[in-house]
Amino acid sequence: MATPSPSPAQFLSSLLSAVHELTGRRPPPTWTHVDKLQTKLGTANRDAVDAAIRIAVAKGWLRADGDPPSSITLTVDGIKLITPGTAAAAKPK
Repeated sequence: MATPSPSPAQFLSSLLSAVHELTGRRPPPTWTHVDKLQTKLGTANRDAVDAAIRIAVAKGWLRADGDPPSSITLTVDGIKLITPGTAAAAKPK
């Protein structure tokens, strides 16, 4: 039986987490190559990866270099989405 495809939201979350892993969890801007990201995600569908990157860039979660993108980095907002407690910790007291 085939494994069901992740929902678009799950795929975006996986993409952001994979970028965070590939950049060694270093703060932005730490860049990685899209080819490495695609390998980490385990997908042969580069169109899906590129589409997810475009969405994440439009939302302000990633920055990309090139069209189609060749390198990407998380933004501070992107890190807040995937790191529990970061949003609360970032708020001024």
